[in-house]
Amino acid sequence: SVTQDLTQRGAGGPSMSQLFGIGSIERNSRAGRLKVDPALQQNPMKLGLGVLDLSVAAGRPAITAGDGRGARLLGEAGDVTTSFAAAGELGAVTMTLSRYAAEFGGSVGRQAQAADNRKSAAQAVANEANARRDAVEGVNVDEELVMMTTYQQAFNASARMIQAAKELFDVLTNMI
Repeated sequence: SVTQDLTQRGAGGPSMSQLFGIGSIERNSRAGRLKVDPALQQNPMKLGLGVLDLSVAAGRPAITAGDGRGARLLGEAGDVTTSFAAAGELGAVTMTLSRYAAEFGGSVGRQAQAADNRKSAAQAVANEANARRDAVEGVNVDEELVMMTTYQQAFNASARMIQAAKELFDVLTNMI
């Protein structure tokens, strides 16, 4: 199994695993490319559901129109008990295909819900951490206004002291 492929074909072309469809991304995206033939979409009666009869004599049809035995067999395939290897949260089990599909779908749904819950919890933790950081780093406008007023009053007091010292110096200079 290819876990990572950094090869390129030409200037930015597909990697070798993409080209041959053997990478994990290619394997995982195959189901998205499945399509139903447009002719079957327009006329479902064209779907071959008959069963080939190998015991017929030469010159007789081995499959006939309206033969629905294949559809019946396909429907019964879900009721066949089969052994399945471990996959996801499910261990190795023996059950019908229909039940396994339901169990597997439920398992995938539970995993998706758990992942969504973990994402929500992580987002809540991140939001709380950001809020705490902002509380420590952030500027509190009320505190800054009080500090600015205090500095303004100190500046005014210093300016008055300098003015008083200047006037005192002028008076002393004029006395000489």
